[in-house]
Amino acid sequence: MKRPEESSHMKRSILVAGGVLIASASLIAAGCGSSSTPSTDTGASGGGEAPAGAAVGSGATFPATAYTKWCQESETCTYAAKGSGAGIKDLTAGTVAWAGSDAALDADEQKAIGKTVYYFPTLLGAIAVPTNIDGTSKAINLTGPALAGIFDGDITTWTDKDIAASNPGVTLPDKPIAVCVRADSSGTSYNFSGYLSQISQGFADRVGAEASKTPSWTAKVIASPGNPGVAQCVKTNVNSIGYVDMAEAKVAGLADRATLIGDEGNYVGPTTAAVEAAAASAELPDNLLINVLNSTAKGAYPLVAATYALAVDGAKDNAAVGKVLTYFLGSTAQGQLDALGYVPLP
Repeated sequence: MKRPEESSHMKRSILVAGGVLIASASLIAAGCGSSSTPSTDTGASGGGEAPAGAAVGSGATFPATAYTKWCQESETCTYAAKGSGAGIKDLTAGTVAWAGSDAALDADEQKAIGKTVYYFPTLLGAIAVPTNIDGTSKAINLTGPALAGIFDGDITTWTDKDIAASNPGVTLPDKPIAVCVRADSSGTSYNFSGYLSQISQGFADRVGAEASKTPSWTAKVIASPGNPGVAQCVKTNVNSIGYVDMAEAKVAGLADRATLIGDEGNYVGPTTAAVEAAAASAELPDNLLINVLNSTAKGAYPLVAATYALAVDGAKDNAAVGKVLTYFLGSTAQGQLDALGYVPLP
């Protein structure tokens, strides 16, 4: 891991960027005479009226366990977990002050919003790959290419030789694999498909060579909205597999069935230590978009992603968003992440 002074540098840099955002908002407020946060009801988790001055947000389900808790504790915000794509649409429409997303805007989304969008990393987490296999209550091992083969339709049964080779001594059923995926525009799908396209040419050829919030799956899939929906799909369909944030896997009781990914003799699960190993090599570029996917660090889990709070340059509500960022990046919030199934920023 980085030394303490190096670790704090990342959060300081993010907060400095947030300070620029607040200053911009203050200038606008001075010119307009007032500033207020959107009052639109986005169906934020937790319900009830938003505290006065709270910054309304919506978006990714990946960080929802943390964001919902933090908004309630700090009373600086509300958050509706509806998917990265939906949050970006809300931000574009101006019905929220900030959005949660696990991925940057694509070209069409950026064109629609028409302004500079700031990305503020808030936490890191593992994309867990839980299974529900008849006769097997524990996690199995999969190589990256075998995992890709399941999601591109090349591997269709649990007795496939590429799965069996990674699980000697484990009796797997000769049954079709039920593949659970997201139905909505998803940052989790973006990072998951991005990893699979990197490690499998077959997946890149069949599904797509680029990461996508809405992959064109070539496997026969069961689509459900949100990471909670995918977790429920895995729980209710025997011989299934899916992908969700590790925090959701814990909530759904699927953490013990999260697949270990790697190669012969070196399979790694989505543990805190394995996520920290990936995070230790993280660097903070000027645009604040952190890439820790498919880390080659020793002991690292390959499916680790950052998630972001998004704000629009010049928006009148950015001062309120700045208060949200200050709490999210503070020691109280960051100190809760391990227990919730995430990892603090390095």
